[in-house]
Amino acid sequence: MTGPSTEAEADALRAVLARNARVAGPAVVTSAHPGATAAGAAALARGGNAFDAVLAAAFMETVLLPMKCGLAGDLVALYRRAGGPVETVVSVGAGALGLAEARPERVGPLSVGVPGAPDGYARLHAMARQDLATLVAPAVRAAEEGVEWSALALGYLTEALPVLARYSPDNPYAPGGRVPQVGDVRRLPGLGAWLTRFAERGAGLFDGPHGDALAAFVAARGGVMARADFAQRPAVGAPAHAVDLDGAVLHVTPAPTHGPALAEAVRCAAGEPLERLPEIVRAVKAAARSAGRGGTDGGTSCVTAADAEGNVAVVLHSNSFPQFASGLVLDDGLVLNNRPGRGFDLSAPADALAAPRPGRVPPTTVHAFALERGARLDAGATPGGVNQLPWNVQALAHLLAGDEPAEAITRPRWALDAADRLTAEPGAAAPGADPVAAMALRSVHQILTVMPGRPHQAAVDPRTGASALPVF
Repeated sequence: MTGPSTEAEADALRAVLARNARVAGPAVVTSAHPGATAAGAAALARGGNAFDAVLAAAFMETVLLPMKCGLAGDLVALYRRAGGPVETVVSVGAGALGLAEARPERVGPLSVGVPGAPDGYARLHAMARQDLATLVAPAVRAAEEGVEWSALALGYLTEALPVLARYSPDNPYAPGGRVPQVGDVRRLPGLGAWLTRFAERGAGLFDGPHGDALAAFVAARGGVMARADFAQRPAVGAPAHAVDLDGAVLHVTPAPTHGPALAEAVRCAAGEPLERLPEIVRAVKAAARSAGRGGTDGGTSCVTAADAEGNVAVVLHSNSFPQFASGLVLDDGLVLNNRPGRGFDLSAPADALAAPRPGRVPPTTVHAFALERGARLDAGATPGGVNQLPWNVQALAHLLAGDEPAEAITRPRWALDAADRLTAEPGAAAPGADPVAAMALRSVHQILTVMPGRPHQAAVDPRTGASALPVF
């Protein structure tokens, strides 16, 4: 008698994971790391709302996952205040003034972009209850007392070593090229100091002497950031972009995010067999690139929360690039983003829409969604660089076919890399894909479900350690 097939084994694994991928309660919070989820839950337990929770979790992620997100990165959020419409905040810094004289590169000093995260966090904080000093306090303690290197974080570091060795050989994560081990403690009180300064200065974090020092740091290495660039307040609030889907409404974050591309892909996929999804996504991505709305960044993390009042918030914050962004890291551990280097089309003619230019906001693959069906709202997102669009399309296709979120995000996945090469886990509907192991793709999907008269639900993708907690 032969054993179960690879696909059968994958199905059994998925069923077990799906049962453990969901929590429910009057309030819920999720993140990419258990420590950040705990910080968000603590904010809710202190009487905070969903906005307090996502901020506390995001600040903790800047210490736990600084290679993916932080105060020198940017932010995209989708939210619904109790009883209100679905709204968004997009806070991506525009091209620096120095881009008039220099063209960015994908990594390195000429890739560094204007931080959007401080203004984005500040915009969300206007809807929170607790002061910023309270919300950053757990993350400050973690930075000072130290956090352990996880296998996931160490993997990100290992992948980034060539870039770090070239641009920041004395960085505090792998000083002199020495690689830590899983379980080693990483203490970066300087990151805590940045969070403390943010609590004091808010959106103006980089306006003063610390911004001057950051600009000088970049300029000394051949970059073009200047003090005047930090005067930007890039956060833009807007209604979500909405698309009707035969009895459902899909809300997405607007351009320059990939939200409109997600809406178009889901609209085109309506009524089509799952096997056609890769073809549809490829076509939508190609159209976005030709219209100057591409983007190949990764280096993103996600947090979500829903509270007992019905507030729902989904936040993605990103340094861009898969890990350690530009490769420029300050001595205190602050990682500088490379959004211009990854978002602009560096091969485009100077007058093209996607070409880098001072004051122009680079496109970003980062986006979030909310699917509204009657009184039910499913809101979520996933990091994943170029695969945010494919993975969100797959999750939404399964939700629209009747899956609950925990089922939708643990189903076999396929992925498209920057060259549109198709890979797939066993059982995924992706003809012609190169195979990878079950649950091997690095999705971090997190989806909230809010329905009147029911506990809120939160489902998290088990592939890379995302976590969820209910708060009573």
